Amino acid sequence: MALMRSRLRPVWQPGLHLPILAVIAYLVWLMAAPPSLPRSVVGLLGGLAARSAAAIALLTAARRLSLPAPQRAWRTFGVGAALWAVGAGVAMMIRLASAGRLPLPSLADWMAIAGSLAALTGIAMYRQRMPERFSRVREVLDTAILALAVAALAWLIFIRSALGVGLGGAIPVLWAALAPGIDLVLVGLFVRLLLRSDQNHETTVFGRLGLAALVLTASDLGDGYRRLLGDSSTGGLIEAGWMTAGLLMAFAAQRLGSERAGELERRPALLRFGTRIEALMPIGLTYAVVGTLVIDWSLSKRVDWFMVAAAAALCLLLMARQGVIIGQVEMRQYAALVNSSADLSFICDEAGKILLSNPALHRAVGWSEASLAEARLGDVLVAHQSTDDILGEGLVGGWSGEVALHRHGPEGPLFPAYLSLRPIQDERRSEPLLAGTAHDLTLVKRRESDLERALAEVATARKDLEQLNTALEQKVEARTQQLEATVADLARLNEELQALDRLKSEFVALVSHELRAPLTNIRSGIEFILERQLTLGSSTETSLRLVQQESERLTVLVEMILDLSALEAGRFPLEFRPISLADAAQEVVAQFPNLDRLRAEFPPDLPRIRADEGGLKSILYHLLDNAIKYAPEGELQLKAAAANGSVQVSLSDSGPGIPPEERERIFDMFHRLDSRDEREVYGHGLGLPMARRLVEAMGGGIRVERGQNAGAHFVFWLPQADI
Repeated sequence: MALMRSRLRPVWQPGLHLPILAVIAYLVWLMAAPPSLPRSVVGLLGGLAARSAAAIALLTAARRLSLPAPQRAWRTFGVGAALWAVGAGVAMMIRLASAGRLPLPSLADWMAIAGSLAALTGIAMYRQRMPERFSRVREVLDTAILALAVAALAWLIFIRSALGVGLGGAIPVLWAALAPGIDLVLVGLFVRLLLRSDQNHETTVFGRLGLAALVLTASDLGDGYRRLLGDSSTGGLIEAGWMTAGLLMAFAAQRLGSERAGELERRPALLRFGTRIEALMPIGLTYAVVGTLVIDWSLSKRVDWFMVAAAAALCLLLMARQGVIIGQVEMRQYAALVNSSADLSFICDEAGKILLSNPALHRAVGWSEASLAEARLGDVLVAHQSTDDILGEGLVGGWSGEVALHRHGPEGPLFPAYLSLRPIQDERRSEPLLAGTAHDLTLVKRRESDLERALAEVATARKDLEQLNTALEQKVEARTQQLEATVADLARLNEELQALDRLKSEFVALVSHELRAPLTNIRSGIEFILERQLTLGSSTETSLRLVQQESERLTVLVEMILDLSALEAGRFPLEFRPISLADAAQEVVAQFPNLDRLRAEFPPDLPRIRADEGGLKSILYHLLDNAIKYAPEGELQLKAAAANGSVQVSLSDSGPGIPPEERERIFDMFHRLDSRDEREVYGHGLGLPMARRLVEAMGGGIRVERGQNAGAHFVFWLPQADI
């Protein structure tokens, strides 16, 4: 609750609401009261008070800032506001002393222009981000283009028009347009800062200041027009505009240095949009001046040589600006390349004074950029040669070699490095500069030491191995004899195991064959009893049908075992001929009622398969049966495609899938993933082994993968029939 209460602003803020109410009351008074001396005095006093408040607020806010550069910029702007206030006071005294008349120009005008120039200088000095050297040149060019474009437009729209209609002489008209022109430049600078603002509090500050400069422009323009007409009346909307502009500046100054943490959030979307518009402002202003010049010439059929000169100067400045932007982009790329390099890089003069250095050097030597800027190469370097000799050789043709660099100051520990110095010609200097690149060899030296120690250990171990070799040879010979005997035993055991495996297969086949006849008799007897429709109890009939179902299942098991035995023995009859996969799949799917969730996709131009028809149907049946058992829900996808002389068939389900370690074992006979007695899905573990042996017997292959929906994805392929 305390935190919430601290974030809530009070409803009534005297410092904010009283000045606003005062301006509103003054505007109401202007509309209701007739012109009089009290109203004029109140208007002049109100403008003086508002400008004084703006100056005090700006100077106070500048002291709250911690960084020197913004503090200096806002202090200069505050001095300009203070000069505006002094000019307003001087103007009020002159008007009171001369019955409201204020000559053009006057001392008040000089003070106001000085204040405008100071404010313009302060805003031009403000930097939202620390620019590179090319960025500073670009800032100057942008400001020059803005000022020149505003001056040209002011000349064409205000000054030349005023001179043309005879409002006054050249000097009074120029003075009347000077203050609004500077105010328009201020508006442009504030708009630039607003578009480049990436934080909430900056947006608020520059928005209010831009609005204040715009209101100030309108008031100064109205005052100049009023004075050119010889109108000595005061206390109107012009004074109200001055009051409003001063209050907006004061309110904007209150935000400087008092932003909350939540207002420091960046606004990347506005930043990207605003930065693009701000970058196009000088181009737009130049086009506006050139376009205005062309329109003026086409309408008046006269050449305004001032506008021609201004347009030519703007074009030259714009070309210079674009060149600076190109150089800035190039410099940023090279600077990013050097600053991101892991090598230690720097530039020094012929005396070894370090002029530039990259962050890798700061981290390696433990010095800040400011400390390195005051250091010389000899303060961080130790070598067999003197620093002067190294610099001399580097200036002549370059120098390379191993040195040691100090870490954490001249008395700090040393670390090895490989240093290269190359001269850089500079036309502004009699001696070239030196570009240095150093690579930290600490890790290399450590690796060399480790390698030498390892080589020594290897030599010692080699001697020990040579001594052990003789003893080992005798042991190896004895062990070889033992292994030969073991190999002979293993070969005998292998033959016995193979014989046992053959006996097992023959036994299983024999048992299965012997079970076929009794099972057939059992099935026939039960079918005979059930078909005669004898009067049996419900429990007896249920038991007989259960026995019938189990005997059928056991018969299928026996048939599969016999088929597998025949496949392994190579006695399974296969008749190869061209078969349509779509027709075979349709017949197999018909054996599974209510299989609506199966989606089969076969291309119309799918070639026929060279295979045994019964074998192909058996493969499809066992794969579908396995998918239906282990994926009772979800979509089943059966697809086929021709590739590399074969037809590849895939079946995907949405079941639990098969672990990678079980993907080969599931093709072994009687192997099941879940072998518990209480398992939910019942089977014999023969369907997939049967499918694999049939595929391989028909010249194809089969594998299982992880499906897209985490289920099982079976793929088998068989040769095409037309090859």
